[in-house]
Amino acid sequence: MPGWAVITAILAPVFLLGGLVLATARQSATYSSTRDTISSLSGFGATNRWIMVFGFIGLGLCFVVTGIGLRPAELPGRVAMVFGGSVTVLSAFVPQPENGTSAAHGLVAGAGFVALAVWPAFAFRLEPDAPWSLRPTASLLATGFMIGLLFWFATELFNRGSQIGLTERFLAAAESIWPLVVVLNARQLNPPVAEAAVPEEPV
Repeated sequence: MPGWAVITAILAPVFLLGGLVLATARQSATYSSTRDTISSLSGFGATNRWIMVFGFIGLGLCFVVTGIGLRPAELPGRVAMVFGGSVTVLSAFVPQPENGTSAAHGLVAGAGFVALAVWPAFAFRLEPDAPWSLRPTASLLATGFMIGLLFWFATELFNRGSQIGLTERFLAAAESIWPLVVVLNARQLNPPVAEAAVPEEPV
């Protein structure tokens, strides 16, 4: 686990949370974190939309770099994380319109959410000495949890519920935190192996 991958894994939640806090503070009183989507903070109708655009770009790049550096994980899972990070960056350049919704943004954002939810299911290792976060049980539970959040968010979105923003924030938070858990766990050093004793030569 290279140190730069640890740094980007730490920065991913920072970009997400920082973007949300700063961008939300700039919106009018009509904006609701519980009801309104994260994407609307970077849409054409948002105040200082560049804040969340910067947050999306930083978040996506962190996923890309972390996926490249997560060498203890299996390659398909790393590819899924890199893809999810790439489309997260792309979503910043396909913003929501001031009125209505954008099918292109919905497609890009949806692909990112799905990729970042399922990557653990393709990243686990079967070796008994693998980090616990990269064993099948932990990886599949993590994916199952995030798929559950994704289903909750999709249900609210398609039904135009009152908790669209809340469910999206839970999903985005989970998807940004789990890579950090895996990276920190995989980064732990193994205990030093004692050197074999060398027999002394007879005098």
